[in-house]
Amino acid sequence: MRRLFPAVFVLLLVAAAPRAFADDSRVAIFHSISVEEGEEVQNAVCILCSIRIDGAVGQNAVTILGSIRSNGPIGQNAVSILGGINLGREAHVGQNAVAVLGSVRHFGSEQIGQNVVEIPFAVILIPIFFFIGIVYLIRTLVWRARMPYPMPPPPPRP
Repeated sequence: MRRLFPAVFVLLLVAAAPRAFADDSRVAIFHSISVEEGEEVQNAVCILCSIRIDGAVGQNAVTILGSIRSNGPIGQNAVSILGGINLGREAHVGQNAVAVLGSVRHFGSEQIGQNVVEIPFAVILIPIFFFIGIVYLIRTLVWRARMPYPMPPPPPRP
């Protein structure tokens, strides 16, 4: 059984490797992605870095803890988590532009095919404050029930 796990892992890795590089996609961690003018990639995914697009992205551009700066077309979606999306005058997003805890900056509504979704930081804080309030309320009610008397009760009369 111990030899089976590494063999299955290597088999899955070998099976997934051609699929990961089958189209012209770019994936980077800690290293920014730049699509130069005249280049075209299918997908661009960047973690802890940014994507700069002067060429074309056929499908999706996704960043986590980074930003997307585009002067070229993005075929489907542009998604940025904890970062922003900046679209130049020549940029176009085919479907949705989504910024979670960030902003989408564009020149006109015709640059984005369907929806612009911006989830600001305050929206994330609302459930956190609600949870803290419930905990504080429970703690206050339990603490009052345990409060000692200000004075001990008088002794019983014989």
